[in-house]
Amino acid sequence: MRILITGGAGFLGSYLCESLIRDGNEVTALDLAGPERVKDLLGHKKFTFIQGSVLDKKLLKEEVGKSDLIFHFAAIANPQTYVLKPLTTLEIDLRATLDILELAAAKSIKVVFASTSEIYGRNPNVPWKEDDERVLGSTKINRWCYATAKAAGEHYCYAYRQQKGLPFVIVRFFNVYGPREDDPGTGRVIPIFLKQFLTKEKISVHGDGKQTRSFAYIDDVTKGILAVSLSKKAEYMSFNIGSKRETTILELAQIMKKMGRFESEIAFIPHVEVFGESYEDIPRRVPNVDRIKEITGWKATTSLEEGLKITIDYYRKRPETIKV
Repeated sequence: MRILITGGAGFLGSYLCESLIRDGNEVTALDLAGPERVKDLLGHKKFTFIQGSVLDKKLLKEEVGKSDLIFHFAAIANPQTYVLKPLTTLEIDLRATLDILELAAAKSIKVVFASTSEIYGRNPNVPWKEDDERVLGSTKINRWCYATAKAAGEHYCYAYRQQKGLPFVIVRFFNVYGPREDDPGTGRVIPIFLKQFLTKEKISVHGDGKQTRSFAYIDDVTKGILAVSLSKKAEYMSFNIGSKRETTILELAQIMKKMGRFESEIAFIPHVEVFGESYEDIPRRVPNVDRIKEITGWKATTSLEEGLKITIDYYRKRPETIKV
């Protein structure tokens, strides 16, 4: 099968490339970033890397036309970026999605659309089922532009299915982590904590640290993505992919300190010092994963402690990635 992965040199995309090639598929990774995360695949006879933008519709048309299946994973998912650059976020996360869905629908090519747990907003009734209500803040708050763009992308998947017969699957991720996630000190919470631990800084826990997340290890998540994307029963549906274990951010810092035998102290800082006024935190984020288990039998099996140990060891062996 010929497979196109937008964002194929990203964290999730790179693991998908590896898995799909191992299964004998021909894979093209399209990414604006360089091929660092897929460097081990360069030169493989069934792998092609294209450094380019998903906003280049001519390029998209050419690559979509060659494909049997599309994983649309290109997105801006970094909270600091979508707070500071909301227009860029909306262009990448929505406009490019519309172009891909239009091109895929014209040829009835199945699209696996990477959405996010962010679409549930701050709905207090956790764990969230796929069809639960969305509770978002004001449109003046940049924090919600990412969730809105992804939710609109989901609406377009259903609309293209209804009016143009597009086959699709939607996957919503809950705090995926593991080796190659982000450079330490950038992006999401675990790489930020990692840099602080590895350089013996104080660990900056936002607010009181009681906000919760459910962290899922990358190998588990990759298997979940493939399970739903290759299942006929899963077509035209959305799926939460994550761990059921709920962990506070303070607990996360404490577990990382223990697993890495670190010495850094934990400090509490207000959100506004990091993100400014255009950010709201989500108190709890926990998935209900009954649907994916019922359809495919998948569930997360890697414990947080086990996954964090692997991740910490990975970054500890790569001191060149630490930006002091």
